[in-house]
Amino acid sequence: VYLVYLGVRAVLAARRAGRERTAGRQVNPDPAPEDSAEPGPAPGRWRSGFSQGFLTNVLNPKAALFFVSILPQFAHGSGSMTRQIFFLGTLDVVIGIAYWFVLVALATRVRVFLARPTFRYRWDLTTGWLFIAMGIGVAATA
Repeated sequence: VYLVYLGVRAVLAARRAGRERTAGRQVNPDPAPEDSAEPGPAPGRWRSGFSQGFLTNVLNPKAALFFVSILPQFAHGSGSMTRQIFFLGTLDVVIGIAYWFVLVALATRVRVFLARPTFRYRWDLTTGWLFIAMGIGVAATA
């Protein structure tokens, strides 16, 4: 039910945004130069995003379960188990940081494309209908 609810909200928001965009285009067909400028992040926003992401990862039970249950399987019996687990944990963090830096760099490059109203409309509409379909599929199999 929650997936269907999210899907309906996304579809309605996409349609509402599409109507507003169409109405705005008819009222003002020649946008002002400041409307076409690339939107930038709000000052201090990165700190908020960083702290939110940090807290999400620290409080994530899946990460703790990974380090407690899966990581010890890759340590051998010879040598210090603590040192091996620490090394593997550090390696996981370093790989994760490199992965997220690459992902953020790519997202920064495609941000302009993703922020286009036409893309946003299609994305919201598509994901909304997919959520509705998944919700109905889950309900049908339950």
